[in-house]
Amino acid sequence: MTALARLFPRDRAEKLFKTPTANLANNGSAQHPDKRKAGGHGPTLEDEVVFLLNVDPDAEHPDDGPHSPSEWWGEFARAVYRWETIRGTAAPVPLVRGPRGGLKLAPKFAEWLMGLEPGWVTEVPGLTHKEQIGRIGNGVVPHQAYAAFRLLMAHTTDTEERNNGTIPHH
Repeated sequence: MTALARLFPRDRAEKLFKTPTANLANNGSAQHPDKRKAGGHGPTLEDEVVFLLNVDPDAEHPDDGPHSPSEWWGEFARAVYRWETIRGTAAPVPLVRGPRGGLKLAPKFAEWLMGLEPGWVTEVPGLTHKEQIGRIGNGVVPHQAYAAFRLLMAHTTDTEERNNGTIPHH
């Protein structure tokens, strides 16, 4: 059993956030997840962040450790805590105010959620909020890409060894 498996036992399911998608940049404003579902659609990450969290977009993030305030996250708290521990960085404030005062998904939060280094997208000069969300949503979670590549390499090596006769066929 790995250290992470002991630290985060799977005795109960965690509520995970939706994955950021490129079309978040074009979806218009957030809707309550129940309203989005009633319209026949699944809620988006922005819907969840805007309507299901208990955080003020103007909140100051405490700089006293690797974790954000647990009261921000509601039913997502366990998953956020786990990802903060794995990443070694606290989650940023997940909301920003739009130009007319409405709430929007913070690109820095989407960037953190995807496992990207801080500023990888959000500090690129000249990108608008919409462009940042679009690029982050078009991206790949580096941890997942690494795991997929590792599995692919193991499979390729196994296949080559079978074809070379070093491993008997079953």
